[in-house]
Amino acid sequence: MSRITSLVLLSFVACSGANTQSDDPDKTTTTDALAVCGNEVRDGDEPCDGPDLGDQTCADVPGFVNGTLACADDCTLDATACMADVAGAVVRFNEVTSEAIADGPYAGAGDAIELYNAGMAVADLSGMQISDEADFPVDKSYVFPAGTMLAPGEFRVLVKIDEVTGMGDYGFGISSSNPETLRLGDASGMVLDSVDFAGPDASISWCRVPDGDGTWQLCARTFGESNMVGAADDTTAGTPTCGDGLRDGDEVCDGDDLGGLACADVLRGQNGTLACDANCELDTTDCSTATGSEIVVLNEIISIDTDDIELYNPGARAVDLGGWTLTDDLAAPDDPYDPKTDLERLVFADGTMIGAGEWLVIPAGDPPGHLFGLSGDGDTVTLLDGELAVVDFVAYGLDEAAVSYCRIPDGPEGEWQAGCTATPGDSNEP
Repeated sequence: MSRITSLVLLSFVACSGANTQSDDPDKTTTTDALAVCGNEVRDGDEPCDGPDLGDQTCADVPGFVNGTLACADDCTLDATACMADVAGAVVRFNEVTSEAIADGPYAGAGDAIELYNAGMAVADLSGMQISDEADFPVDKSYVFPAGTMLAPGEFRVLVKIDEVTGMGDYGFGISSSNPETLRLGDASGMVLDSVDFAGPDASISWCRVPDGDGTWQLCARTFGESNMVGAADDTTAGTPTCGDGLRDGDEVCDGDDLGGLACADVLRGQNGTLACDANCELDTTDCSTATGSEIVVLNEIISIDTDDIELYNPGARAVDLGGWTLTDDLAAPDDPYDPKTDLERLVFADGTMIGAGEWLVIPAGDPPGHLFGLSGDGDTVTLLDGELAVVDFVAYGLDEAAVSYCRIPDGPEGEWQAGCTATPGDSNEP
C-alpha cells in the first residue's frame, strides 16, 4: 500500500418527488431512500450507521491491515483502532502544544500540531483534515492543499493562525485548561488518527516517544525533530519553578498539583495517598497494595544475544502468571490486540509463579522462552493479563536496549533509561 487514501464511497442520488399513490388520495408514500444517521441501518450514502458497517473491516480501508473498525456518531468510518500497514504510509499525530512558543525555529507561533509519517512510503496528504470537532466543520478544520506530500520519517508542523498577522495554518485553538481531542481525517471525514489530552498536559509538549507509535507523555518541545522526554529549558518553555504549587516545565507534580494522578495510576493495583515531594517528584510512600491485587511489571530489556525480557514483582505476594501473555505485536498500549493473529506470542503456563520481590527472566527461543525476537532498531514489549488487559508496556529506540534498557529503580516507579548495566535476574543498576 503506497499511501493512506480515503474510502471510495458509493454515490447515492435521492430522486426528489418520486412518490407513489396510496389508496387514500390525500396520502402519499415516498420511495426516497434518504439517509437517517442514528437508526443503526446504513441507508442513503452512509458508509456506516451504529453497528452496521456493511461487513467492512479494517482490511477494507486503504492503509490498514487489521484491528477494529468503528462507526462515528456522524456515520463516518473511524479507523483509529485499526493497525496501519507499515509498508505503506502511516501518518500520525506526533506532538502537540497548547501554549505559544517563545523560542526556537517556531518562535512566535501559537498552538502547534506535528504530524509524522511512521510508514515506509510517501504519504499524499491532499484533502486530509485536522480538527478539534468530531464532524470536521469547515470553520474549525484545516484541510491540506492538493499535492501536499510527507516522506517516510518526515515531520510536518502546523501552527495556529495569528489573529494580527494572519500567518499560520489552522484557525481553531487548543485549550490550555480543558480536555481536548484532535482528529486526523481523510477527505471523506473518516477518522485516521486521534489524540485525547488535558490542555495543561500540553502546556509544554504532549508527544509520542518514540515517534509515530510510542506512548503519549509529557515531553520537551522538539517540533520538526524527533521527540524526547526531558526537562524544559530556555529553548522549550522556560525553567519550571518547583514549589509554586503549579506543574510547569517537566514537573510531574508540584505541591497539591498532581495532574489528577492517584496511586493506582502510578502503581498498578495500589491505593492510598499519592503525594509530591520537595523536588516535585511523585512520592508513593503512602501508597499500598490493594487487597487481592497483582503487581508485575516489565523491568529490563536486552536486545542482543538471548533477547532477555525481565519481569519484576514489587508486590507483597506471589503472582501466578498462568494465562498471561507476552508479545511485541502492539505499537501502543491502547492498540487492539488479536491473539489469533499473533503466532509468536508467549502465553505463560498455569502455575508459572513470580514471588514477591523476585525477578523472572524470559529469553528468546522455544517455550518457556518467548518466540519473538527483539530488534536492535527499536521495538515494543507488552505484558497482558489473563483477560488480555494491558498490564505494562515499553517501547525503546535504536540501540537503546543493545546493552540493557531498564527501570531505575526497579518496579513501576522506576524510569526507563538506556545504557544500564545488564543485570537480568537481579536489581537494576545504571
